[in-house]
Amino acid sequence: MTRRMPGPWRRPILRLRSHLAAMLVTATLLSFALVAVALLAYRIPGIEAESRLAQAHAVEAMRKRLESLLQRHRGRLSLLEQVIDAAPQADATAVLDSGIGASGDSGVLRALYRVSAQGRITAVGLPPPLRPQREDLLGNDMSGNPLLQALNGPVDASWSVLYPSLLNGEPSAAVAQRDAHGDVLIAELPLAALLDAIQVVAEARSSTIWVVDRTGALVADSRGGVDIGRLNIHDLPLMQALLQGQAPAERMRLEGTWFHATVSYSPALGWFFIGRVPSGWANPEVRDTVLSATVGGAGALVVALLIAPLWARRIARPLDRIIARADRSASGDDAALPWPRSSVAEFNRLADELGSLTAAVHARERKSQAIFHASPVPMGVTDVADDFRILDVNQAWCEEFGFRREDVLGRTGAELDLLVERKDEAALRRSAERGESMGEAWLRRSDGTTTQVHLHAKLAQLPSGLRSIWASVDVGPLRRAEQELRELNQQLEERVQRRTADLAQANAELSQTVRQLRTAQGELVRADKMAALGGLVAGVASELNAPLGHGMAAVDAMADAVRSFQAATQSGVRRGDLQQLVDSLAQGTDLAERKLRCAAELVHSFKQVAVDQTSAQRRSFELGEVVHEMVVTLKPSFAGQAWQIETDVAASGLRLDSYPGALGQVLGNLIHNAVLHGFEGRAHGTVRITAGRGQDGRIWLRVADDGRGIAAEHIGRIFEPFMTTRMGRGGTGLGLHISQNAVVELLGGTLTVRSTEGVGACFELRLPEVAPRTGTPGPRPGGGHAGAAA
Repeated sequence: MTRRMPGPWRRPILRLRSHLAAMLVTATLLSFALVAVALLAYRIPGIEAESRLAQAHAVEAMRKRLESLLQRHRGRLSLLEQVIDAAPQADATAVLDSGIGASGDSGVLRALYRVSAQGRITAVGLPPPLRPQREDLLGNDMSGNPLLQALNGPVDASWSVLYPSLLNGEPSAAVAQRDAHGDVLIAELPLAALLDAIQVVAEARSSTIWVVDRTGALVADSRGGVDIGRLNIHDLPLMQALLQGQAPAERMRLEGTWFHATVSYSPALGWFFIGRVPSGWANPEVRDTVLSATVGGAGALVVALLIAPLWARRIARPLDRIIARADRSASGDDAALPWPRSSVAEFNRLADELGSLTAAVHARERKSQAIFHASPVPMGVTDVADDFRILDVNQAWCEEFGFRREDVLGRTGAELDLLVERKDEAALRRSAERGESMGEAWLRRSDGTTTQVHLHAKLAQLPSGLRSIWASVDVGPLRRAEQELRELNQQLEERVQRRTADLAQANAELSQTVRQLRTAQGELVRADKMAALGGLVAGVASELNAPLGHGMAAVDAMADAVRSFQAATQSGVRRGDLQQLVDSLAQGTDLAERKLRCAAELVHSFKQVAVDQTSAQRRSFELGEVVHEMVVTLKPSFAGQAWQIETDVAASGLRLDSYPGALGQVLGNLIHNAVLHGFEGRAHGTVRITAGRGQDGRIWLRVADDGRGIAAEHIGRIFEPFMTTRMGRGGTGLGLHISQNAVVELLGGTLTVRSTEGVGACFELRLPEVAPRTGTPGPRPGGGHAGAAA
């Protein structure tokens, strides 16, 4: 029986016996096909190899046979030449006649001719039936005969199989040999004799052997001469390769068929012996082998089609009995009967498993019934198709509504008058039909009292029909608790309103306090900024004092030299006075120029730093330029101290599109933070500034010192505002906090710290080449240097 699966594919479903029969047939055919293909793949190359080998032997045997045959006739000619040379000239004809008779077979040698050096026939030997034609042949001129012309070269013998007989003009085989006197002796043989010799040598019935001269013309073949005069293979690639002395291809195509070719050359005859045997399907043995395999496959298919259905039916019969037994067990009949057994171990195992499964299902049903009746929630089962007639209720339902189980089975809710309000019946029925929550309803107990319940329903499709499983939960106590909660919530709302008012007043007071703290923080930042600016200005002024003082001294010296020269001119200008004036002016100008240039560079750096930090404008700059300007600006602040600032920052290659003012503030804060904290209590110290480009393309800038480092308990809070170890000694704890905010929010980078107590600290900035576009920033608070240090 065949069924079709539901769905778009509609794949047919077959019985097991059909699958088994198809499997057996497929396995038989596949096995036979694999074996046949393997045998054919092994046998066909062997057949072709054997055919080529047999063909090679036949070609070689034919060459040797013809060489032996023709050489024997040539030897006979040599003997006749010796006899003719020893006999008188008049006896030449008799000698030739005796040569014909000595053969013992007139069908082998047809005629013998002796031709003079001038090409005239001087003697003719014929068999007795043909001797009357002798007079017609004597004296004929054969100088133009191709066989004689072939002797004009260094050779003394030549062969031809297309030689036209002088007796009747038919193609014949002929051999010509020149003696020492220049005379030529010609022996004429019937072409049939040559072809018979070739046919005897051709052993393989599927092969063909050609005898071809150097012009490509067929001299003879093993098919009775049918190809002579019809084919000329001079233009074939095989013949061209042979004529050019190259190795010929093993395969050739002729008249639409592929052949394997074997070639043997006879230098004595000047002929090519070419054997050809069909290749592939054209080979009769290959065809017979393939056809035998095909017939064998068809026979195997017929046998499989006859045996497979019977065998499949025998195997599937026990399974049918097992299925029938399973149907009876599912319906509850014959539960105690044994399961069928068979000779198939898997079917016996299936029967055992189904028996165990059936027992487990029955046990599960009993367990489900026990759980159903033991459930503390009132539950019932109704028939949807039969007006929701009650099929079963559990013990909790009977206890809740006061009915006995046998009194409610088979009755409907309307017959039991369960619903207090009949107007809810339609809505509850629709919810039950959809398997949804049926909502709340008032139900009547058997004693007439009512209860408020929440009804839940679920649909279950069973073999016996569609069932509705519903449960009722008493929500009366819950609704009373909800009412109490609503009253309590009302009281809580009033309390919350009072507390909210109190909290609002406290929040206002806290907001005022926060504003005051922010104002104080701003004042502290401005104070730090002014202190830093004052220290910076003081340092710059001190640094400018030295070059300006030296410049003034140089100007005073030049003024004294001018006054001395003016006094000397009153008594006359001497060359020495003029030279002294020039030397004094040159020395003073040089000293003043160098000192004023130092002052100008210091002022330029201070001006650039001041402009960047006051304007906080975005521009493109080299990192090395900003670092150099900051170091030049800050060095006067360290005048007279043993602290040093070392830089290792490339002058170019680290270009940023960012805010140099904010970067300078951060750099100044980190340097002063190292001086104030790292070098505190030390007589010397070094701040080293390095920079480079990371693998991610971001630029890193490190400010490291060899000071006393940061304590482990402080390093986690170092960037928090007002975190300082110098509270009350000039530190506000805002410098690193402001620096981190500037790096993160304005420069778009990160600021991290590593420190080992007693060894030093290292602050590292990682900045993008292009800072985030945050608009034109205004001046940032807390932009000082020394005063902003933590």
